[in-house]
Amino acid sequence: MKRRRPGRTWGGPARLALACLGPLFALATTPTGCGDDDPAFDAADTFRPDGPEADVPGESAGDVDADFAADAPAEDAVDDAVEPQDDGATTPWVRFEEPADGATVPNPVRFRIAAGGGVDEVEIFADETYSLGAAWDPAERDTLLYRFHGTGTPRALHVVGRVGGSDAARDDLTLTVAPDSCEVRFFVSEFDEHNTDPTGTVDLAALRETALAAVLAAVEELRACGAEVTPGPMISLLLWESGLRVGHYNTRCEENSYNRTETDCDVVAEALYSYQLGIGGFHTSNLHPCKDRTYTSRMRTRFLELAAAAGYPVDAGLVTPALAARFHEVCPSDEPTAIDYYILGAHDVFGIPRDGQGNHLAAYGATPFFEPAVSIGITFREISASCASIDSDREAIEAFGGADASYGTPAVQDAILRAWVEFSAASCS
Repeated sequence: MKRRRPGRTWGGPARLALACLGPLFALATTPTGCGDDDPAFDAADTFRPDGPEADVPGESAGDVDADFAADAPAEDAVDDAVEPQDDGATTPWVRFEEPADGATVPNPVRFRIAAGGGVDEVEIFADETYSLGAAWDPAERDTLLYRFHGTGTPRALHVVGRVGGSDAARDDLTLTVAPDSCEVRFFVSEFDEHNTDPTGTVDLAALRETALAAVLAAVEELRACGAEVTPGPMISLLLWESGLRVGHYNTRCEENSYNRTETDCDVVAEALYSYQLGIGGFHTSNLHPCKDRTYTSRMRTRFLELAAAAGYPVDAGLVTPALAARFHEVCPSDEPTAIDYYILGAHDVFGIPRDGQGNHLAAYGATPFFEPAVSIGITFREISASCASIDSDREAIEAFGGADASYGTPAVQDAILRAWVEFSAASCS
């Protein structure tokens, strides 16, 4: 099988890799050369709208863990919570349930709010005037996730409870956000630059945290099995392969291994098994049902495991008669599975554009190729397969390249690592 790597724009390794997932959230809170004197924070103007490091209202807010609001406050509720009056009415109240007042917490901060007494809208502010995101109904959810730019210094926050659009209650909180590691700052900077959603239908802040957690977990799993790798270079590798775009796709016909034409390459069903998809830059040739069966069968099994764990349907009943007919053009002797549904349905089911490249975030949540935990997990398969013998980030890059020997050359490795090297030199002394 021909394995192709025509440079950065396509880039997917011949046999891309899979990492088991495990936590590395300590990296998000432990500074790596970025101490408490983080220049991104200025107590006087952290939230200046025109400041280069300002927390802009809403820019980092993400809704996660959407639980329903708590019932009436407990008897020991404090601050603005009050007991019902004699006539049965309750004075409006709101309070921070998490984090605790005076706490030092990791970035991003997960706020949990409780409210009652007719409060129908809550909104969190920092430094009195700057909103951390749009107001919401506490009866629908009680949680807000927010990533701060200014860290390492106590921050004054408050939550407002409104009734009919008017402020009716308030609770105050002071906390310190622990500085991010240099690697986390690198990821956040690059992710925000390369992921935009003109439709406004995707919660990019929440998606960013999901993708970051998947990357850190994958790196930690590699380290746990013996690979001496670090997050910054591995993030730089993903940046090289896909631009860290969650809905990354490369379906260009002129680069297609199975039907290299000027246009309309997907007329040939096998051409869809030469696409590059997802934040890992995963190449679908690694899932070809009738090529290099020993290898691709393992990859297909693992892909289904990861997709199922992420909540995606993986039963063969997904395959329609039309897609089954297309599959048999590729592999007449086998029967299609859910993998082939997700590959052969790339255009007609999931709307991924033909003969192009970009970031198709509209399909996020619909196809496992655009799920960070799945894409990154299976992309790092080559590294995890030999993790015990990997002694450096450069060796990890070489293993990642599989049959493409260029990934073992200093020139290509330098190009892959350049983004991380330059960022850390400029931003993290």
